[in-house]
Amino acid sequence: MFKFNNNPYYRHSVKKKEFIMIRPRISLKTSSLLIGLISDTHIPSRAREIPNSILNDFKEKKIDYLIHLGDFTQLKVLTTLQEMFGKDKVIAVLGNMDNHQLKKILPENLELNLFGHKTFITHGTGGPNIIIKRLNKLHDLTDYEVVIFGHVHRPYNERWRDGKLYLCPGTPTDKTFTDVNSYGFLRISKGKIEPEIIYL
Repeated sequence: MFKFNNNPYYRHSVKKKEFIMIRPRISLKTSSLLIGLISDTHIPSRAREIPNSILNDFKEKKIDYLIHLGDFTQLKVLTTLQEMFGKDKVIAVLGNMDNHQLKKILPENLELNLFGHKTFITHGTGGPNIIIKRLNKLHDLTDYEVVIFGHVHRPYNERWRDGKLYLCPGTPTDKTFTDVNSYGFLRISKGKIEPEIIYL
């Protein structure tokens, strides 16, 4: 049994090999979910806090879940998001720059299954030009339809020849490897996947 910071969202999760499988609770009345995406906030080294414009956008659009792809660097950033959106609504993975407190509670990889769309969630490793090849080398992504990652700071919204959607929201605070800051959304339903990158 895996419990992420006493987060009830993960109560029925099952540890399998290198990642955690999440079985989210979806109401039978729910036809789609809107997920906010953010990564590599690097607080406080790159910014004092996550820009209010992003948090307000998440609130105004009434996201169902928030996924952070790692490199919080401090636990306080995670707990602030949990207080703002609810512990059961914040999903997160560990980044390579995250401190020892985060290493104790965050998994490196997650598997999320929504409306039959199998999704792999990880921070990632490697430079911007090789990260997708590196992801496929390190993980068996054969059965996944969507791969969401961070680390490279550049936004990605690309469907490759293998049919997989590779999605990275970029970073809202750091200009390393990128000229623009960004975050994202993923609306998902039984028959459709709609990713969106928002540029700041």
